[in-house]
Amino acid sequence: MTNGGAPMSDLDAISSSAAHSALNAASFQWDGNRLEAGIGIAASGGGFRAMLFHVGAFIRLNELGLLARAKRISSVSGGSIASGWLACAWPKLTEGNFGNLREAFVEPILAFARMRIDVVDALTGALPWTSAAEELAASYDKHLFGGRTLQELPNAPQFVFCATNLQTGVLWRFAKAYAGDYIVGRLDKPTLPLALAVAASSAFPPVLSPLILKLPDGSFGDWPAPAGAPPSAPVPASFRQHVMLTDGGVYDNHGVEPLIKRFATVFVSDGGAPFARNAELDSDWISQLRRILDVTDNQVRALRRRDLIDRLEAGNRIGDEATLVTRNDHGRLGAYWGIDSDPGKLSPVAALPCDAATVHRPAHVGTRLSNLGDDVSKQLVNWGYAICDRSVRANYKGPVAESLAAWPFPEAALG
Repeated sequence: MTNGGAPMSDLDAISSSAAHSALNAASFQWDGNRLEAGIGIAASGGGFRAMLFHVGAFIRLNELGLLARAKRISSVSGGSIASGWLACAWPKLTEGNFGNLREAFVEPILAFARMRIDVVDALTGALPWTSAAEELAASYDKHLFGGRTLQELPNAPQFVFCATNLQTGVLWRFAKAYAGDYIVGRLDKPTLPLALAVAASSAFPPVLSPLILKLPDGSFGDWPAPAGAPPSAPVPASFRQHVMLTDGGVYDNHGVEPLIKRFATVFVSDGGAPFARNAELDSDWISQLRRILDVTDNQVRALRRRDLIDRLEAGNRIGDEATLVTRNDHGRLGAYWGIDSDPGKLSPVAALPCDAATVHRPAHVGTRLSNLGDDVSKQLVNWGYAICDRSVRANYKGPVAESLAAWPFPEAALG
């Protein structure tokens, strides 16, 4: 390729393509891009800790009549494990009018949570003929997803599994209708394994990352340009020959980006690791680097969270989806809850008692894809359930079903 007679490098070409694509992104029309009425649910990253926390939130959202109304469920990392199995269970749930959530969804996920997969897959992945991410996908397939592909996902709601493209630095999405990002392009109706999508989403760096996606030439289509816009520069073939993906939490650990510009109502469950303040830190280079990365990550999450909460406060003050859509408003209806939320600040009528010290223990377990023990696992489910209930009923101004809260696991009550 040339640029004014001078050769154009791959870097120049991809930069030019990215600039055009950034301008065109607002008009992207694979599956709609305008603000519309409807519920989007996001499940964050955070390993098995987040996975179990989201299980509790899904239970309560179901009881409140919100889960079945979702139009899109977006997820990252540990949240993608939970939402991936929810997608698999969805046909049974619809057949049972969502009264069978425990047997169809909760019990299989709890059984999977007893697995110890991260260390084994990381060590096996060091062998020359495989990788940790490939081993992770194989573990998911063997123990949870059973060979299902993205084409076996339900048509509605749309499940979106988010990863990060290390080459382009943007969010990569896996869904039934498409996979890709706005720089590299799209794969229409991908037949990729569901386990691969979830593994890419949860490929925690550097131990379980990257997942290399290799596809035949001609697999990708270009990002569609809006009417009248100049065509984007061609994407260099090297960006499509192999795609290097890592954990979706690197780009957006809340998993909210596929929702926030699309749906008037959003519910966000955040099981990400709470940021720890610590007066006693080591000063060696490696310890400093780890801490700096933690601080940087925390700042990015805080900015996203601040914008989200600002939108929710504005939208819930209006309290009407139709008004938000008509105005194309900044605000959103819905609720946010985090694993480190203070239960004392949210006290709707008949909220389950939550002791802050009791909640602290499960909320601060490490980010692992490994068995946390039955007691902690059940506490995490209970905590996700309780704080979801508190946040939704204290903040959300839309309709919910009348349903008295009760611990999913009474033997692991939190107060």
